[in-house]
Order: sequence, then C-alpha cells, then structure tokens
Amino acid sequence: MAFDFGSGMPLPPFKHEDPYFATGNPSFVRGPLFRSFARGADFELLEYLRTRNISPAFLIEIDKFLESHPEIAKYCQEWTQNINSFRPLDAYRFFIKEYTRPARYVEGVLPELSDIPLNFSSTLLVSKYDDELIAFFEGTEYRSDILANIDHEVKQLQYRVYYQERVTHDQRKLVTLALYGNPVDAFKFYEYNYQTDWLPHRYLPEHTILAMIPKAPDYENGPVPRQIASASEPAAEDMRSHLGTRARMARANDAGVDVIEVLLSDFVAALCRQGFRRVDIEHLRKKAVTTIDHERQVGRGVDIVDLIMDQAKGAQPPTYMPNSRKSVARTKRVQRIRFLKDSLRRLRAQEAAYQYDAEFIRAGVTAVRERAERHLVMEIVVLAKAAGTMSGAEANMMLNMVGKKKRREMTIRGDWFDVLELVAPYL
Repeated sequence: MAFDFGSGMPLPPFKHEDPYFATGNPSFVRGPLFRSFARGADFELLEYLRTRNISPAFLIEIDKFLESHPEIAKYCQEWTQNINSFRPLDAYRFFIKEYTRPARYVEGVLPELSDIPLNFSSTLLVSKYDDELIAFFEGTEYRSDILANIDHEVKQLQYRVYYQERVTHDQRKLVTLALYGNPVDAFKFYEYNYQTDWLPHRYLPEHTILAMIPKAPDYENGPVPRQIASASEPAAEDMRSHLGTRARMARANDAGVDVIEVLLSDFVAALCRQGFRRVDIEHLRKKAVTTIDHERQVGRGVDIVDLIMDQAKGAQPPTYMPNSRKSVARTKRVQRIRFLKDSLRRLRAQEAAYQYDAEFIRAGVTAVRERAERHLVMEIVVLAKAAGTMSGAEANMMLNMVGKKKRREMTIRGDWFDVLELVAPYL
C-alpha cells in the first residue's frame, strides 16, 4: 500500500518481519536488482522529461538511489516487481510519485539562487495544472490549503527579494521552484524539506519506500543524546557541541519523530556541504547506522550526536574511485567550475548595484569579478583539453581573452564580452 501523503499521517509503523524472495535471499540473485532508468530510457520517457524541463541526468540519480538501497528488493518485493516490469515512462512516474525531493532541472530553466530576477511575476500554484501533482494526490484529498500556504509564503519572499532583504538558501529555492518549476516540485520541497509545522513530514526519507524497511526489534531502546547544558553547568555535562542538530532533534522528539532519523539527516547534509558524491554519502550513512546499532548493543554511554556528527566534521571526499586507481580529480574540477559560475553571477549583480557608488568601491568588485572569470576559464581549459574537446590554439585564445593585458586594452577601447557565453560550448 502506498504511503498516504494527504492525510497528515506520521510515518507508517515499522515492521519487524523478515520476508525473502520466493527464490531465497535476493543478495544471491545474479545481476542488478533494479532496472536502469538512464540506460533503458526510450523516446517516450525522454520526451516527457523534455516537456517538463527535467534533466536526463536525473535518471542517473534515480539509478544511484536504487543501487544504494538493495534492501528495497528484499523487503518490498511487489514494489520492486512493478518498477522492473512497467514501461520506462510508467516506471518513472511510479517512482517519482513517492519521491520526496524535487527533480533535477535542465541547467538554465531555474534562475541561479544568488541572482533571482527582481521583476518576476507569479502565477498562483492553486490555479496551475500539473498531471504529476494530481497523480500525487490520487486517492487522497487534493491539498489546496497547502498550495495556498506556498503562494502566501512566496508572495512574502518576493517582497523581501525585491527590497534586497536577507533571504536564506531554502527560501530562495522555494521561490524559484514556485515561479519557474513544476508545481509538484514546489509542493514537495515546501512540505517535505521546508516547512516546520508538521515535522513527521519534514523528516520523511528521500523516498517513502524506505520507511517500509524494517528496523531491529530493539530499535526503540536505542541510544539517546545527552541534554544541552548551559554555560553554568559542570564541564562533565557541558554538551554544547552541534547545537543546531541537538535543537532539531529536540523539536522532532517533541513532535513524535524518531530523533535518529533527524541525526542522520543532518549527517547527510554535512557531507553534502563538503562535496561528497551520492555513492560516498550512502556508504558513510550506512557506516553511521552500523555505528548506532553497535552502540545500541554495547551501551557504552557515549553521546550519540558527537559520535556521528564528529565523523562528518573530520571526513574528506575520496580522491580515488572505490576499488579503483582512477582519480576523481575531474569531479572536483567540475564542482569548482560550478562554484565559480555562481560566484561570477553574484559578482555581476553586485557590480551592477554599485554602478552609482564611488568608483573605488565598484573597482574592487570588478577586480574580484575579473579574477573569478580568469579562474573559471583556466578550469574549463584544463578539463576540455583533457577530454579532447579543445585544441591548444583555442585554449591559448581563451586564456589571452581573459588576461590582464588584454582586459586593459579592451577597457580603453570600451569593448566588453561575456565570459559565460565564451565558455558555454564547453560546459
């Protein structure tokens, strides 16, 4: 039975049964347990993604998710059979219905979070039509009240963006999804990643099928975090590390949410901020779960928050692929390019905002912007030459275009060019 999103119900109860496939434990099954959406995508599925502005790379994310959770095939046999037997488009919509995260869009469809247009006009979500959103609520009440709440929140954030008040990363993401994305993604992000009024929904797993994976019979007797101490308390009970995580766990506990899931959610978020890949994050998350289970059995009395979050603080992304000597330096270079692109867009917005200020103020921003452009071009040149998509002459031409000497000559002549357009063919 599918999880009832619309009823406001908390997570379904965990089952302690241990069902197996009729042929035995699926760990002995030869070959992959799940279909590959990326390799098996047909024209119908790709055309559907195109009409919704969803990137085909999102199919790779789905494949990675399924590969990281082979336990789904063991405990959810009917679900596994359905996703493996449906047509590609039907299988995709079957998977995405209970997926609690927004899809990945084609680059350029959503504006950069650091550069949201100020002259945007919005269409209310309650008046938009979306097939996926209707299918999402199939069999339950259509939550127009939540859509109205999103519209109200976005309207308030529009004013704050327009008057250049402080707007957080999540608030900017909600605005971009509501204005430029598909309504179902705006709803999912708001209900399962943004709002804090109903925490049982806020801490749902990435896909609700994971809620059907049974926990250990003694799971309820697991380790708990120590209380947050004040500055006046003795040092032995002075537990003020990872205050944000402890506060979220405390609020979740008051709302009847499993605090271990909140802890693991913060652990994953910390790894994401450090640039770990999905496969590495899933691997470290499983190690964290194993550590918690071991502490549950041994009962050493250590603080569970420090035990898990300190691992994220000291972790570093691997420099080599798992079980291989192939370096992941290119992955780091791509991350660097994304960071430089975001920085360049932000600096351009600052430069435009300072056009009526003192010359020395704008000159400082311009210098930082030009340095970011040079670094961006250098990173792309190295990556493109290694991939064989750029010749040496093209590389020298691009590097000369952003050199300091060339820039001074162009400034004197009053010339200007867009670096992002220059490197666009190689991105």
